Amino acid sequence: MKTSVDFHHYKEGYLQRQIRRQLTKNRLKNHREYSDLIERDDRTPQNLINNLTIHVTRFFRDPEVFVFLQEHVLPLLWKQHGSFRKREFRIWITGCSTGEEAYSVAISLLESVRPNLSTHPVRIFATDVDEIVIAQARKGEYPPEALANLSTKIRKKYFLPGKVARIVPEVRKQIIFGRHDLLQGASINHLDLIFCRNVLIFLNSAAQEEIYRKFYENLNPEGILVLGKAESPPPHFRQKKLVTLSSRNRIYQKATQGKKP
Repeated sequence: MKTSVDFHHYKEGYLQRQIRRQLTKNRLKNHREYSDLIERDDRTPQNLINNLTIHVTRFFRDPEVFVFLQEHVLPLLWKQHGSFRKREFRIWITGCSTGEEAYSVAISLLESVRPNLSTHPVRIFATDVDEIVIAQARKGEYPPEALANLSTKIRKKYFLPGKVARIVPEVRKQIIFGRHDLLQGASINHLDLIFCRNVLIFLNSAAQEEIYRKFYENLNPEGILVLGKAESPPPHFRQKKLVTLSSRNRIYQKATQGKKP
């Protein structure tokens, strides 16, 4: 089976579990029958990809992470960024799925440092390996129930009401959505903030090491990396390359000479 997604770097146990689920779902006896189904039915490979590239997401998932982002991380980054007024403030959201997390970060930026945005250009890159979810994210349209956990204030400020809720242009224009593979795609450089939550947990250790290395190289001095609640950089990498800003929220800052103990 040829797909646009390379699964060689996923954990073997995770791949096997997802394939077994597909066998059960399709009432198949073995891998041979599943392989035959893939050859006969064009929808089957995409269904497998959809299950392997998990898209569990919602607006402001893990709210305490976004509270820390707004109250501590973004003001800190903006203070550092202040001496580079002509340089873009650059953020990368990896594994962005249907866009909820990317829009949550963009809204957080407006809530935290809005007065500064008129004088500082901002660019948010949001990427995923799945082209289908990227197309959904670009639309910025969501069923009203997707906004159920948001405050009335946030809903009124950042969403246009209707049969579907639409992200307001002020938020949408900040974000560039695109397909990207963390291991095979070209790097996005000079970043102030990287969000990579609940992506690396499915990859093997070698792939994780490579991605952490890329992130470190791509971050500006004292840039910030935000991981998922169940994720953590390898101890040797964290000790040498990162400063922990919030262990509870898995938020780290790129270490610079003279700042790492």
